Amino acid sequence: MLLLRRSLLLACALACLGKAPAWAETPKPLVFCFENTVQQPWSTPSGEGLNFELLKRVEKQLGEHFIYAAKPWRRCMEELRIGMVDSVIGAADIPERHRYAVYPTLPDGRTDPARALFEDTIYVFLRVGGQASWNGRQLISPNREVGLPSGYAIATLVRQQGLIARDMIKSPEDGLRMLASGMFDAVILEGAQAATLARQDPRFQGKVTVAQPPYAMLDLHLPVSRQTYERDPQRIEAIWRAIATVRQSAEYRQLASQAAR
Repeated sequence: MLLLRRSLLLACALACLGKAPAWAETPKPLVFCFENTVQQPWSTPSGEGLNFELLKRVEKQLGEHFIYAAKPWRRCMEELRIGMVDSVIGAADIPERHRYAVYPTLPDGRTDPARALFEDTIYVFLRVGGQASWNGRQLISPNREVGLPSGYAIATLVRQQGLIARDMIKSPEDGLRMLASGMFDAVILEGAQAATLARQDPRFQGKVTVAQPPYAMLDLHLPVSRQTYERDPQRIEAIWRAIATVRQSAEYRQLASQAAR
């Protein structure tokens, strides 16, 4: 009996040596930073919106666990740059970000729109009675100044067009308030929420207008820090693939359709 017991203990020890403990097999949760302003229908500071509905489904599909941190956008990007967070939610692709972040890409090196979190519309807003104008090709503004959200990639495009990007706006509401007060004659803001505020909020009616056509359409991604990607590229690629799958699912498309109403 003693010999049998020792044999069983030895077999158990050998089995344990050949298998890592359960805690070692569980990947560390990923930390995602997102902007702490309301960006309907995509996100709110409390962690609601389509982006979180999508990422919840990605978590379930892959057995992942994500931790969310709401912060000012410029801080999110800085923490991504230095590797304090694993990713940011809803970032456009611009060359300077490639130094510290990795985006889902196609074989030819272009960023893959199918694996973006969402596509959003960028609008030009003009002050009624001001001197700025937008004809779909050229934006003209006094002193070439345009108000922009702080830290947004659209500032790169604005500067390439010879304009001065005053990227100091904290939220869509903040940008429209600056415009209505006369601080700017033109601001560029992202998303349907800003357009809805301009058209329906009594504070802005008759003072600001949404210029047409839109300034740009941008794919917004879930880029990860280079450190995070290099630690486990297969994990990150799986997350990006799952984003594309969930976006095309009937359930998520219905959610998106309802949110757009």
